[in-house]
Amino acid sequence: MNTDQRCRCCIIPESAREINFSNDSCCELCLNQDLKKAPDEFSEKKIQQKIEDIRKRGKNRSYDCLVGLSGGRDSAYLLFTLVKKYHLRCMAAYHRTPFTPDVIDENVRKLTAALNVPLIQMDISNTKHLKFAKEIVNLWVKSPKKVIASLACAPCKQHNHEVYKIAREHNIGYIVFGGNKFEKIQVGAAQDKKPRVNDYKEISLFQKFKQIVIVAKRGAFIMFQHPKLLLSFPLLFRSSILHLNNRTPYLRMRYSNIKMLDYYFIAGYDEKAVNDFMSEYDLTIPSNCNSSWRADCSFSELKNIMFSKAAGMTYTDAYLSNMVRAGVMTRAEALNRVSKEGNVSHERLKEVCDILEISSENFVNKN
Repeated sequence: MNTDQRCRCCIIPESAREINFSNDSCCELCLNQDLKKAPDEFSEKKIQQKIEDIRKRGKNRSYDCLVGLSGGRDSAYLLFTLVKKYHLRCMAAYHRTPFTPDVIDENVRKLTAALNVPLIQMDISNTKHLKFAKEIVNLWVKSPKKVIASLACAPCKQHNHEVYKIAREHNIGYIVFGGNKFEKIQVGAAQDKKPRVNDYKEISLFQKFKQIVIVAKRGAFIMFQHPKLLLSFPLLFRSSILHLNNRTPYLRMRYSNIKMLDYYFIAGYDEKAVNDFMSEYDLTIPSNCNSSWRADCSFSELKNIMFSKAAGMTYTDAYLSNMVRAGVMTRAEALNRVSKEGNVSHERLKEVCDILEISSENFVNKN
């Protein structure tokens, strides 16, 4: 894409349907945020306070914390940091989905063995996961809408509940997640039509309920249009209402005795350090990936195409733009990266379509 077709401050493409641009090609996200003001919540003191809280709650227990491990670079680096830097006694919770590449599964087992961390498998049906994903993708082919693309990952929302269940079963008082705040998408299915400014701060309880209502309304409308989805209502209800993310009111109330921490939200995020760690521990990404980001899920290739068609921008566009907006990456660096990482890996696309038993031809012209 020509750089003139992108925001002159970040790299959000002007084709993004729900983001407005000024006459001089600056997106509203940049206009409403001071690009020079880096987030000020990152400090070693705050990190140490959280680590000490984790250690204190772990006293007289077998483990200090449970780490949600996807096999991706961020959660892997998080586990390494907690064990090697802070010397916490960790357990890892992991689910190999139908779309987890072999090399990622090998990374998980190699790393947990090297760190001497017990690995617990989440109790989630891959058969149901695969069946649901196929139904949603076929539905999207007929009706390429953003909310339908978002529904495709509903089975993975169960991870948010599973980690709490595992923590309770093993008497663990703290869960630590490796979610990267720069992954936040301003035009997701749970957002208002007018995108919010991505200021990386935790939203209020009212805003959480508002997100739930938005998702529920849009989900109900989709089910009304496609009655077959009513067969999946229990899964859709849990994923959009109860387990939408790791901070839903339901999860926080049901597991009120378990604390949680999104580590990178207070520790900052150093992508170079993450990539250096990957090399040190000989953790690799699938050869057909254009980026180490989201390399742990082959379905992400397909979902990026679906989202791009529906929203006029990709997840990669949003991710890199968020890093530019936060001052941790220059626009030139982001443009250089998106020129490679923003391209579709047709090899990977075919891989996920083969798993779903659908034709990749449905998507090659939809990017």
